Amino acid sequence: MIEVAIRQRKSPVLTPSSLPCLRQVATLNVTEGCALGCKYCYIQGYSHYPGAARVVLYESLPGLVAAELQRKRRKPRRVYFSPSSDAFQYLPQVQDVSRRTMQVLLEAGVEVAFLTKGFVRRPFLELFVDHADAVFAKIGITTLDRKLWRAMEPGTAPPEMRVATIAALRKMGVHATARLDPLIADVTGADENVVPLLRALAQADIREAAASYIFTRTPFERQVVATLARLERGAHPPASWAMQTFAEGAGRGRMIGLDQRSRRFARLQALGTSAGVRIRPCRCKNPESADEPCAITGPADRTAQGIRNQGELSFVAPHVPARVST
Repeated sequence: MIEVAIRQRKSPVLTPSSLPCLRQVATLNVTEGCALGCKYCYIQGYSHYPGAARVVLYESLPGLVAAELQRKRRKPRRVYFSPSSDAFQYLPQVQDVSRRTMQVLLEAGVEVAFLTKGFVRRPFLELFVDHADAVFAKIGITTLDRKLWRAMEPGTAPPEMRVATIAALRKMGVHATARLDPLIADVTGADENVVPLLRALAQADIREAAASYIFTRTPFERQVVATLARLERGAHPPASWAMQTFAEGAGRGRMIGLDQRSRRFARLQALGTSAGVRIRPCRCKNPESADEPCAITGPADRTAQGIRNQGELSFVAPHVPARVST
């Protein structure tokens, strides 16, 4: 079971990230730690990571954000959730704080962007439908294979639910796309995994997806290796990968080599073209392979939005796992 520890935060919360793709927007973390339990998650290497069985929730965030917006002479245009956690963790307390914080921002005229592999439940959809042109969503998904999903991302929303989430958001007029990250060479990056995923995205009228391959660091590399071994999917073990430098001083990680990544990205983009889905490599982690940003925080201009559809909202309520393996 996951322990939720409540912490009252008093320092400024709308701050930029050190990642190049997030430096132009304010960012906000609802929690320290994350209940989704993704085996590859880089936050496991952070000094303030509370551990796999504990999440620290900043319960006072909605009020802090409201007060911070009042003090600012110039409000941020857009706020990104959450560079070091997931705002849509299945925990009810986290969902409540995330929704109320997003509501404060949206009602103040501040756009909201997020990346999630979690559960975008009805209260969020009911909020977003009234602010569709100010919401920018990325839904992370790398496989439709339930065995792979349960092994690598045990607390996340099921893959088919994530596809449905993107489709529901797009129907409402929200700018919503997929993010194939992190792909694992010859596992989730294999043709037999990617092709059905791309077809499912295209069938849901999702025509754009960012992509990147996995990187590892010492604090969580062993967990990734052990998970792949249990799956008998260890053709390219992380120990054989070289350290790679990310863009603009954003750090380093052990990844498959540049030549391999370039070939694999080219193959992925060709498969995407065949399916009708445009693939954008993530430039932060692949500065030599990407010619343009992956737009993780949404398009730079609101005119990139589609036409808003204010029709009846229909969405299948997500299943909440009774217990998450860690």
